[in-house]
Amino acid sequence: MKLLVAYFTVGYPTESKFVELLREAESCGVDAVELGIPPKFAKYDGPLIRRSYERARKVSANCWGLLREARKILGIPMIVLAYLDDYSEAFDDFLNRLCEVGADSLLLPDLLIDYVDSFEEYLEKTRDVGLTIFTNPSMPDKLIAKISPLSKLFLYYGLRPATGTSIPVDVVALVRRARQLVKNRLVVGFGLSPNDVVKVLKNGADGIAVGSLLIRAIEEGGIEEVSRVLKELRGVVDGV
Repeated sequence: MKLLVAYFTVGYPTESKFVELLREAESCGVDAVELGIPPKFAKYDGPLIRRSYERARKVSANCWGLLREARKILGIPMIVLAYLDDYSEAFDDFLNRLCEVGADSLLLPDLLIDYVDSFEEYLEKTRDVGLTIFTNPSMPDKLIAKISPLSKLFLYYGLRPATGTSIPVDVVALVRRARQLVKNRLVVGFGLSPNDVVKVLKNGADGIAVGSLLIRAIEEGGIEEVSRVLKELRGVVDGV
Protein backbone atom coordinates (compact mmCIF):
# COMPACT_ATOMS: atom_id res chain seq x y z
CA MET A 1 0.00 0.00 0.00
CA LYS A 2 1.23 3.47 -0.88
CA LEU A 3 1.71 5.88 2.02
CA LEU A 4 0.00 9.20 2.64
CA VAL A 5 1.91 11.35 5.14
CA ALA A 6 0.33 14.61 6.37
CA TYR A 7 2.22 17.56 7.83
CA PHE A 8 0.75 19.92 10.45
CA THR A 9 2.37 22.72 12.43
CA VAL A 10 2.09 22.20 16.19
CA GLY A 11 -0.48 24.67 17.58
CA TYR A 12 -1.72 25.89 14.19
CA PRO A 13 -4.18 27.46 13.56
CA THR A 14 -5.19 27.26 17.25
CA GLU A 15 -4.49 24.65 19.91
CA SER A 16 -8.00 23.19 19.79
CA LYS A 17 -8.19 23.10 16.00
CA PHE A 18 -4.75 21.51 15.79
CA VAL A 19 -6.04 18.61 17.87
CA GLU A 20 -9.20 18.38 15.74
CA LEU A 21 -7.07 18.31 12.58
CA LEU A 22 -5.14 15.31 13.85
CA ARG A 23 -8.33 13.39 14.57
CA GLU A 24 -9.69 14.28 11.14
CA ALA A 25 -6.46 13.31 9.38
CA GLU A 26 -6.47 9.85 10.95
CA SER A 27 -10.13 9.34 10.08
CA CYS A 28 -9.32 10.23 6.44
CA GLY A 29 -6.83 7.39 6.16
CA VAL A 30 -3.51 9.17 6.67
CA ASP A 31 -0.73 6.67 7.38
CA ALA A 32 1.51 8.95 9.45
CA VAL A 33 1.62 12.56 10.61
CA GLU A 34 4.59 14.88 10.62
CA LEU A 35 4.29 17.54 13.33
CA GLY A 36 6.48 20.61 12.96
CA ILE A 37 7.80 22.50 15.99
CA PRO A 38 8.00 26.19 14.99
CA PRO A 39 11.70 27.04 14.50
CA LYS A 40 13.58 30.29 14.85
CA PHE A 41 14.37 30.28 11.14
CA ALA A 42 12.61 27.91 8.74
CA LYS A 43 15.25 27.97 6.05
CA TYR A 44 13.88 25.00 4.09
CA ASP A 45 10.20 25.83 4.31
CA GLY A 46 8.17 27.90 1.88
CA PRO A 47 5.89 30.86 2.63
CA LEU A 48 2.78 28.93 3.65
CA ILE A 49 4.47 26.82 6.30
CA ARG A 50 6.52 29.80 7.48
CA ARG A 51 3.26 31.69 7.95
CA SER A 52 1.86 28.80 9.96
CA TYR A 53 4.93 28.90 12.22
CA GLU A 54 4.40 32.62 12.86
CA ARG A 55 0.74 32.07 13.69
CA ALA A 56 1.49 29.11 15.97
CA ARG A 57 4.03 31.11 17.97
CA LYS A 58 1.43 33.84 18.53
CA VAL A 59 -1.40 31.59 19.68
CA SER A 60 0.40 28.86 21.62
CA ALA A 61 3.35 28.38 23.96
CA ASN A 62 2.33 24.82 24.73
CA CYS A 63 4.21 22.86 22.08
CA TRP A 64 5.24 19.93 24.27
CA GLY A 65 1.82 19.70 25.87
CA LEU A 66 0.22 19.54 22.43
CA LEU A 67 2.62 16.82 21.33
CA ARG A 68 1.66 14.79 24.40
CA GLU A 69 -2.01 15.30 23.51
CA ALA A 70 -1.30 14.28 19.93
CA ARG A 71 0.32 11.07 21.11
CA LYS A 72 -2.74 10.21 23.20
CA ILE A 73 -5.19 10.55 20.32
CA LEU A 74 -3.16 9.19 17.40
CA GLY A 75 -3.05 5.53 16.55
CA ILE A 76 -0.68 6.12 13.62
CA PRO A 77 3.04 6.99 13.60
CA MET A 78 3.87 10.48 14.86
CA ILE A 79 7.01 12.04 13.40
CA VAL A 80 8.25 15.21 15.08
CA LEU A 81 9.98 17.69 12.77
CA ALA A 82 12.44 20.15 14.27
CA TYR A 83 15.39 22.14 12.99
CA LEU A 84 18.66 20.96 14.46
CA ASP A 85 19.85 24.58 14.43
CA ASP A 86 17.48 25.25 17.33
CA TYR A 87 18.53 22.31 19.50
CA SER A 88 22.15 21.38 18.69
CA GLU A 89 23.45 23.09 21.85
CA ALA A 90 21.10 21.22 24.18
CA PHE A 91 20.31 18.19 22.06
CA ASP A 92 20.23 15.64 24.88
CA ASP A 93 17.59 17.66 26.75
CA PHE A 94 15.57 17.94 23.54
CA LEU A 95 15.75 14.18 23.00
CA ASN A 96 14.62 13.49 26.55
CA ARG A 97 11.52 15.61 26.01
CA LEU A 98 10.90 13.94 22.68
CA CYS A 99 11.01 10.51 24.28
CA GLU A 100 8.71 11.68 27.07
CA VAL A 101 5.99 12.68 24.58
CA GLY A 102 6.26 9.32 22.83
CA ALA A 103 7.29 10.38 19.34
CA ASP A 104 7.74 7.50 16.91
CA SER A 105 10.54 9.23 15.02
CA LEU A 106 12.41 12.52 14.57
CA LEU A 107 12.94 14.37 11.30
CA LEU A 108 15.68 17.01 11.13
CA PRO A 109 15.47 18.72 7.72
CA ASP A 110 18.82 20.50 8.12
CA LEU A 111 20.82 17.49 9.36
CA LEU A 112 22.29 16.28 6.06
CA ILE A 113 22.56 19.80 4.67
CA ASP A 114 24.11 21.82 7.48
CA TYR A 115 25.41 19.11 9.83
CA VAL A 116 26.43 16.34 7.44
CA ASP A 117 29.88 15.97 9.04
CA SER A 118 28.17 15.16 12.35
CA PHE A 119 25.56 12.81 10.89
CA GLU A 120 26.87 9.63 12.50
CA GLU A 121 27.04 11.33 15.90
CA TYR A 122 23.37 12.37 15.69
CA LEU A 123 22.35 9.00 14.34
CA GLU A 124 23.81 7.38 17.45
CA LYS A 125 22.27 9.96 19.80
CA THR A 126 18.81 9.44 18.34
CA ARG A 127 18.93 5.64 18.43
CA ASP A 128 16.12 5.40 21.02
CA VAL A 129 13.64 7.46 19.00
CA GLY A 130 15.02 6.86 15.50
CA LEU A 131 15.57 9.26 12.63
CA THR A 132 13.34 9.58 9.61
CA ILE A 133 15.96 11.07 7.33
CA PHE A 134 15.39 13.90 4.86
CA THR A 135 17.32 14.00 1.57
CA ASN A 136 17.09 15.94 -1.67
CA PRO A 137 18.50 15.83 -5.23
CA SER A 138 21.45 18.08 -4.33
CA MET A 139 22.92 15.40 -2.07
CA PRO A 140 25.49 12.98 -3.52
CA ASP A 141 24.11 9.68 -4.75
CA LYS A 142 26.56 7.75 -2.58
CA LEU A 143 25.34 9.54 0.53
CA ILE A 144 21.67 8.86 -0.24
CA ALA A 145 22.42 5.19 -0.90
CA LYS A 146 24.44 4.92 2.32
CA ILE A 147 21.91 6.48 4.66
CA SER A 148 18.65 5.22 3.15
CA PRO A 149 18.55 1.91 5.08
CA LEU A 150 19.19 3.81 8.32
CA SER A 151 16.01 5.89 8.09
CA LYS A 152 13.45 4.56 10.54
CA LEU A 153 10.01 4.76 8.90
CA PHE A 154 10.93 5.71 5.36
CA LEU A 155 13.37 7.93 3.51
CA TYR A 156 11.93 11.40 2.87
CA TYR A 157 13.02 12.80 -0.50
CA GLY A 158 12.31 16.49 -1.15
CA LEU A 159 12.00 17.33 -4.84
CA ARG A 160 12.45 21.09 -4.52
CA PRO A 161 14.62 23.43 -2.41
CA ALA A 162 11.73 24.44 -0.13
CA THR A 163 8.22 23.32 0.74
CA GLY A 164 5.26 24.66 -1.19
CA THR A 165 7.31 26.06 -4.08
CA SER A 166 6.59 25.49 -7.77
CA ILE A 167 10.13 25.57 -9.13
CA PRO A 168 10.10 23.50 -12.35
CA VAL A 169 11.81 20.11 -11.93
CA ASP A 170 11.62 16.82 -13.80
CA VAL A 171 9.84 14.87 -11.09
CA VAL A 172 9.89 11.61 -13.04
CA ALA A 173 13.66 11.68 -13.57
CA LEU A 174 14.31 12.66 -9.95
CA VAL A 175 12.14 9.93 -8.49
CA ARG A 176 13.53 7.26 -10.80
CA ARG A 177 17.04 8.28 -9.80
CA ALA A 178 16.15 8.16 -6.10
CA ARG A 179 14.42 4.79 -6.47
CA GLN A 180 17.64 3.23 -7.76
CA LEU A 181 19.52 4.49 -4.70
CA VAL A 182 17.05 3.97 -1.87
CA LYS A 183 16.90 0.64 -0.04
CA ASN A 184 13.91 1.63 2.06
CA ARG A 185 10.40 2.96 1.59
CA LEU A 186 10.66 6.16 -0.44
CA VAL A 187 8.30 9.02 0.44
CA VAL A 188 8.41 12.10 -1.79
CA GLY A 189 7.39 15.66 -0.94
CA PHE A 190 8.24 19.37 -1.23
CA GLY A 191 6.01 21.30 -3.60
CA LEU A 192 4.01 18.38 -4.98
CA SER A 193 1.29 19.52 -7.37
CA PRO A 194 -1.76 17.32 -8.07
CA ASN A 195 -0.10 16.28 -11.36
CA ASP A 196 3.13 15.44 -9.54
CA VAL A 197 1.41 13.03 -7.17
CA VAL A 198 0.47 10.47 -9.80
CA LYS A 199 3.82 10.81 -11.59
CA VAL A 200 5.94 10.18 -8.50
CA LEU A 201 3.83 7.23 -7.37
CA LYS A 202 3.93 5.61 -10.79
CA ASN A 203 7.70 6.02 -11.06
CA GLY A 204 8.91 4.43 -7.86
CA ALA A 205 7.75 6.41 -4.83
CA ASP A 206 6.19 4.38 -2.03
CA GLY A 207 4.23 7.38 -0.81
CA ILE A 208 3.81 11.13 -0.71
CA ALA A 209 4.09 13.77 2.02
CA VAL A 210 1.92 16.88 1.86
CA GLY A 211 2.21 19.99 4.01
CA SER A 212 1.76 23.32 2.28
CA LEU A 213 -1.30 21.92 0.50
CA LEU A 214 -2.89 21.28 3.90
CA ILE A 215 -1.88 24.66 5.33
CA ARG A 216 -3.55 26.28 2.34
CA ALA A 217 -6.64 24.15 2.91
CA ILE A 218 -6.76 25.27 6.56
CA GLU A 219 -6.54 28.91 5.48
CA GLU A 220 -9.20 28.57 2.81
CA GLY A 221 -11.76 26.28 4.37
CA GLY A 222 -10.67 24.99 7.74
CA ILE A 223 -11.06 21.40 8.85
CA GLU A 224 -13.74 20.59 6.26
CA GLU A 225 -11.42 21.58 3.42
CA VAL A 226 -8.53 19.59 4.92
CA SER A 227 -10.83 16.58 5.11
CA ARG A 228 -11.84 16.98 1.47
CA VAL A 229 -8.22 17.29 0.32
CA LEU A 230 -7.03 14.30 2.33
CA LYS A 231 -9.88 12.06 1.16
CA GLU A 232 -9.16 13.04 -2.44
CA LEU A 233 -5.46 12.34 -2.00
CA ARG A 234 -6.18 9.01 -0.31
CA GLY A 235 -8.25 8.03 -3.33
CA VAL A 236 -5.48 9.02 -5.73
CA VAL A 237 -2.78 7.25 -3.72
CA ASP A 238 -4.84 4.06 -3.47
CA GLY A 239 -5.69 4.21 -7.16
CA VAL A 240 -2.13 4.23 -8.48
